[in-house]
Amino acid sequence: MSGLSTFLISLLDLPQIILNKKDFIQNMKTISAPGLLIYNKGRNNIRCQKVNMKKFHRITLYFLLWLHFAAFAIVLNVLNIDWSVTSLANGVAVIIFLGILQGSVLEIPVQSIATLIVGGHKRQNKKCSSEGLTVILNYNLLATSRGDIEECFQSMHCAFMRNLDQNVSAVLLSATNDAELKRYELDMRNKYRSLIYFELFHEGVLFSERDWEKIDVHRLQKIWLNFIHIEPLEFLYCHLDGICEKFIREFMVIHRVSRVLKKCGQYQDLMLLSDGHLTAFSYCDTDYYGKSAREYGEPLFEPSSDVNNIQNRKFDYTLVLDSDTGVPAGTVQKLLQIAAAHPNSGIIQPAIKLQCSESDTIFMQLETSRQNIYEPITNAMTSILEQSSFYGKGLIKNRIYIDNVIGSEEKLIERVPVDVISHDTFEAAILKPLYAGSVYLTEAPCHNYVTWNIRERRWNRGEILLAMYFWPNMFGRPMRLLQRLFQGKCYNKIQLRTKTSLDFVTSYIAHSALRNMFMKPLLFVYICIHYGVKMHYDYTPIIIIMFLVVVFPKFATCTRQNIKCVILETIGSICQFTPEAIVGIVRILRAWVANIGINLHWVPQRTVEEEFKKSNPLLSSFRHLWGYSLLAMVLGVLVVLFFQEAVLLLVMIATLFCLPFFTSATSLKVQLRCGDRRVHDHVASFQGTTAC
Repeated sequence: MSGLSTFLISLLDLPQIILNKKDFIQNMKTISAPGLLIYNKGRNNIRCQKVNMKKFHRITLYFLLWLHFAAFAIVLNVLNIDWSVTSLANGVAVIIFLGILQGSVLEIPVQSIATLIVGGHKRQNKKCSSEGLTVILNYNLLATSRGDIEECFQSMHCAFMRNLDQNVSAVLLSATNDAELKRYELDMRNKYRSLIYFELFHEGVLFSERDWEKIDVHRLQKIWLNFIHIEPLEFLYCHLDGICEKFIREFMVIHRVSRVLKKCGQYQDLMLLSDGHLTAFSYCDTDYYGKSAREYGEPLFEPSSDVNNIQNRKFDYTLVLDSDTGVPAGTVQKLLQIAAAHPNSGIIQPAIKLQCSESDTIFMQLETSRQNIYEPITNAMTSILEQSSFYGKGLIKNRIYIDNVIGSEEKLIERVPVDVISHDTFEAAILKPLYAGSVYLTEAPCHNYVTWNIRERRWNRGEILLAMYFWPNMFGRPMRLLQRLFQGKCYNKIQLRTKTSLDFVTSYIAHSALRNMFMKPLLFVYICIHYGVKMHYDYTPIIIIMFLVVVFPKFATCTRQNIKCVILETIGSICQFTPEAIVGIVRILRAWVANIGINLHWVPQRTVEEEFKKSNPLLSSFRHLWGYSLLAMVLGVLVVLFFQEAVLLLVMIATLFCLPFFTSATSLKVQLRCGDRRVHDHVASFQGTTAC
C-alpha cells in the first residue's frame, strides 16, 4: 500500500515539476478554474491570493479516480451480459441503471482509498488568541412536553457551567406555543439560575479559603483567578455576590413571536436582536412568501428582561445547538481560538460525537460504533475538499452571516428559502464551513430503528424540498403544480428572493444526501429488471455493490483495537440496510406525499422512545412496522408464484419481513463489549463531570 501511496502523492506534485515559474504565473492569470483562486473579502477591499495548487490537484485526482472506476464498471457490465439471448433494449436499460447505481456506490470506496492515502487522523486547526471575542450559546427549542424543556435546560446548564467565562452567555430560544409550557420554561430558568448561583457561591467561598482543589479547573482558571489580587474577606463580602448575580443574568430564556423559518429563523432573529433590532424586517414580503410571510415591524420576541439584556450586545459569534447537544468543557474556548485564526470563515463546524454508554440500547451502540468507524473518512474528505457540510450545530460568525444570508433592512438578501427544512445545506453552500475535527459536540443517537426511520423520513422530506430549489425547472415546477392541484385554495406560492450559485465542490457536498437517498429506488429497480437480462455471472453486480457499501470502507478504518466493533457493526448494517431498497422507497414516497400537501400523521421521536421504554419492544416494533411485514408477505407470495428465480428479491423481502424482529432485538439494553474502548471511555469522562 505504501507504493501506491507514494505513486499517487507524486502525481500531486507532477504539475509543479512540469510548470516553471513563468508558466505558473501566466496560468494563474489566464486560467479560471475552481480552486485556483480564493477571494477573501476584507473590510475595505478584496484581495486575490495564490492558492495551494495541491488542493486543485487533490480534488481533480479524487474525481478522476471516481470517473475511471465508474467507466471500468460499465465496461465490465457490458462484458457480463450475454448478448446472444438478451435484447438490446433490456441490456441497455440494465447497463444504464447499473451504471448510475454503481457510479453512486463507487463514491464510498473512492473515499476509502483517499482516506488510506491522506490519512484519517484529526487535523489540528490553526488557533489564535480569542481575547475579546463574545459568544452566545443558543439552544433552540419547540417544546411539546415538560420532558422536552427539562432535557434542554439540563443540556444548557451543563454547557454553560463547563464553559463559563466573562465572554460567554447562554440563551434558550423558545418557539413553544403552549402558554403553560412557556411559564414552565421561565420557572426552569429561575430554578437553574438558583442552582448556578449556589454552585458559584460555593466555589467562591472555597476560593476565598484558598481550597482550590475542590474548584472546577476550568472555572478556577477562567473566573476565580482573576480575583487573586483581592483580599479573601473583601472578596467574600464585597464581590462574590455581585459576581454570581452577573453570571446568572447570562443564563436566559426568550420567546420568539414568529415561527417563520423554524429553527433557522430562531437564531437569525437572535443575531438581529444582538445587532440591535427589536422588530422584524426580514421575510415580510408577501410578493415572495405569500401567507408564509410575517408582518413587517412585528416584535421579534416577547418583551422580557432577557431580551433587553441581549439587545444591541453585538455578540461576535453564535454557537447554534439543539436541545440535546452537549458541549464538553473548554469546547467554546477552542472554537473561538480557531475562529480568531480564521476571521473570514462564516461557520466553524466542529465534529459531532454520538454520546452512548454500555447500558444504552444495542441500536444506540451500533450507531455510535458506525460513526466512530466512519470518522476517519470524514476527516480525510474535509481535508481534501477543504470544505465541510453544516450539521445544523456549529459556531456562526454573526456579522458574516447577517451580511451574506439575511441582508439589511435597506437591502434584503434572504438566501434561505422560507419553507425549507434542511436549512443547513443552504447555509453551508453560502458560507462554506471550516471543519474543526479536533473539537467536538456531543449528542445522543436514535434509541431504536423506529425513531431512526422517523428521522430519516423527515430528512428525506427536507431533501425533496431542496431539490425543488436546486433544480427549479426540472423538479421544482412539477412539484409546484402538484402542490397547487392537491392543496387547492390552501396553496401558497413561494419564491426565493436571492438565488445561490454553487461551485463544483459545494454542489458535490450539497447533493450528497440526495445521492444517497435515490440510490435505494435505483437498487430496487435494478433488482427488478435485471431478471429480464441473461448475465454470465448473475449475482456478481449486486454482491459487488453490497461489498463496496458495507465491507470495503472498513479497510480504511479497521484496526486491531476496533476489529470486534467493526464485525458487529457490519452484521448490524447488513440486517438494517438490506431491506432499505424497499423501505427507502416507502420513506421517499411518504416524504413526497407530505411535500405536495396531503396530510400525514407524524409521530414525534420522543413519544416513540417513551413507548419502547414502557412496553414490550417486540409489540412496539410490530405496532410501528407491521406494514412492512405485511408488504413482505404479499411480495413474497407474488415472487414465489411468478418469479421463482428472483433469489435476490426473496432475500430482500425476507429481511424486510424480519425488520420488526431486528428492531425489537436492537431495542434491548445489552452491553456490547468490543476491543475499541474509546467511545465508552469518552462517555465515562463526559458523564463523570456531574457537577457541570
